[in-house]
Amino acid sequence: MRKKLLVTALCLGSMSLVFGNAHAYLKPADDGLRAIEMQQDEGINETTAIAEQIWDKLTSEFIEHFEEGRYARAATTARSAYELAESTFGPNHINTADSMLKLGIVAETLGDLKTAKQQMQNALTILETQLGSTHEDVAVVLTNLANVYFEENEPQLSEHYHQRALTIRRQANGEADSSVAQSLYNLAVLYDDLLEYEKAITNYEQAIRIWNVTLGPSHPYVANALNNLANVYMAEGKMEIAEELHNHSLAIRKLIYGRVHTEVVRSLINLGALHVKQNNYEKAKPVYSEAVGVAEKLFGPSHPQVAMLLYSLANIYHIQGRMDRNEEEELSTQKVSFTESTNNRQLAELNSQIKDLHQSSQAYFAKALPLYERALAILDNTIGNNHPAMTAMLTELALLYKSVGKSSKAEQLQVRLNKTH
Repeated sequence: MRKKLLVTALCLGSMSLVFGNAHAYLKPADDGLRAIEMQQDEGINETTAIAEQIWDKLTSEFIEHFEEGRYARAATTARSAYELAESTFGPNHINTADSMLKLGIVAETLGDLKTAKQQMQNALTILETQLGSTHEDVAVVLTNLANVYFEENEPQLSEHYHQRALTIRRQANGEADSSVAQSLYNLAVLYDDLLEYEKAITNYEQAIRIWNVTLGPSHPYVANALNNLANVYMAEGKMEIAEELHNHSLAIRKLIYGRVHTEVVRSLINLGALHVKQNNYEKAKPVYSEAVGVAEKLFGPSHPQVAMLLYSLANIYHIQGRMDRNEEEELSTQKVSFTESTNNRQLAELNSQIKDLHQSSQAYFAKALPLYERALAILDNTIGNNHPAMTAMLTELALLYKSVGKSSKAEQLQVRLNKTH
């Protein structure tokens, strides 16, 4: 899954200009004309001020709708703000550019990347003309435009725009500003996606250092960066560093959100996956069990996310059971090769080991079975047969049924699998 880059702002920093005072510097020819112009100015000022208030209200409504996930309403609100700005302030006004940016952001979120790019490019042209190419508001649009190119799998263009934004922010705010960290983070995500891990690590670490100072060590941005950095180290095989970072990120997220939150589930999944990759199944099981409990509270007990977590937990027990079963079979093979001269004590110890391994494997299988069955029942009622997750689920459960002697059930699942291919 590709990581989402930060959308650094839903609106520009420069929200308005002193639009209504344009005539304040004009010297009238006589007192009568001045009186007339003053009345006209007051009317213009009043109309513009009202429009500014309405536009500000629409801006606030857009942000509220967007952050709450009401994207269709956000798009409608952004369109209203744009039409008001263009008709009242003019097509080349900063407020018009701001509304274009909002239209672009919501279009990107809805997957309309062509529209998103067009709106953001238009906003960029206005801002570069009105404010200059090194203004901070230009950096905001550059960042969002870079995110669109990232989504379009255009990494070179994405990097170009992120680097431009980073340069502007460094010049405007210095090396240790939060906006600089945001650009560094976005570049890190890009390099991470390109598997350029050393560049990703450098940028993640720089962003974390800045945010620790500017936002504090318990900020969501810090947790996100730590999580991504952990995944990079995990990809490089540096498991101890990755584990420490994942635990750090998890602790921050629990502190910020409480124990029941989607971000906590994500951290638990990543930490559990790391332990599985380390073959440290005893550490992985309680982590996945906790993730199941949190997901049930968040989504309900019959949600596909719960099913996938149950499947992951079942896989761990299944793997442990197969490991013990394989060792049991190896020892049984050794036992067959024993000669009559074999010491009775050695034979007794071998039989004891075989018995223990058999009991252990069956115990693991017994724990895996209801987890698989519950997960399958959830997926049957939600995603249907043709989903890739269903194929994996049916395959593993069929193997387990064979291992515990339930051949007829294994055959039924195999029939289902054959129908899906």
